[in-house]
Amino acid sequence: MIGKTSIGRSFKGCCAYNMEKVERGKGEVILSQGVRDYERGAMVADFVRQAQMNPDLSRSVWHTAVSFDPKDEARLGADPQLMQKVASDYLKGMGLDQSQYVVIRHRDTAHAHFHIVANRVANDGQTISDSHNFSRSETLLRQIEQRYQLTPMQEQAQRMSLENLPDRDRSRIEIRDQVRESLSRSATGQELEEDLARHQITMIVNQDKAGQSRGYTFEQVKAQENGEETRIAFKGSKLHQNLGMSQIQEQLDLNAQLRQKHAIEIDREKERVKAQEEEKSRQIEDKSLKRGYGRSM
Repeated sequence: MIGKTSIGRSFKGCCAYNMEKVERGKGEVILSQGVRDYERGAMVADFVRQAQMNPDLSRSVWHTAVSFDPKDEARLGADPQLMQKVASDYLKGMGLDQSQYVVIRHRDTAHAHFHIVANRVANDGQTISDSHNFSRSETLLRQIEQRYQLTPMQEQAQRMSLENLPDRDRSRIEIRDQVRESLSRSATGQELEEDLARHQITMIVNQDKAGQSRGYTFEQVKAQENGEETRIAFKGSKLHQNLGMSQIQEQLDLNAQLRQKHAIEIDREKERVKAQEEEKSRQIEDKSLKRGYGRSM
């Protein structure tokens, strides 16, 4: 499994992203505690109300996305409770079970994954620490993989090695990986911008003196241990040669085509199933008529 955590300020934005998929029929709430999980406005109000118990904590939004290896799809299908068990164990392991949370499964990508939105202000008003959340999360996910015999994450060694890199180099790799991930599920520039914003990365359009767009810069704001914020920015072409403006637009166009093709395939499958059901109903009706005719003879 792969887990990615971001710490933010806005419950409204985080809940909107996750609940929008539910409202569109592309996701469902699988676990919740302390919030009204049936409507995003009520959910946000519940989160904000508890966050006000600790007004000194400016970043009270905990958002984690956990993705499963494609090899585990069969296991997840055979055991509908498995994803809930994994999510529950993760919440307990990270100390989030002492606060409000909602766990939402999204079905908008090929790989199975769920999102956790939790309040860093616990039920008793204390702060749930986000210190070393990356290493803590990695260790916990490895334990959960072993517990449920899930496919181990192949990228673990590579990601853990980032801990030894200088801060700017580590940030460059983290931003690059997030841009790639966000790009993989976006079909328009607006979708990409909004997806990155949920991970505290701002996409900026670079313009020349004539006002023509010439590329993108990706900026991330990070909170330091002393409470100060630092801004780190990289041009897309400096993150990777495939993240220049033209390359990003090509990928967005391709994603839009694939999304449209997938939607057409879904519609065709629905029509096929509908036709089968109608044919089956006709056959049952014909048999009933024949039986009735035979009795009347």
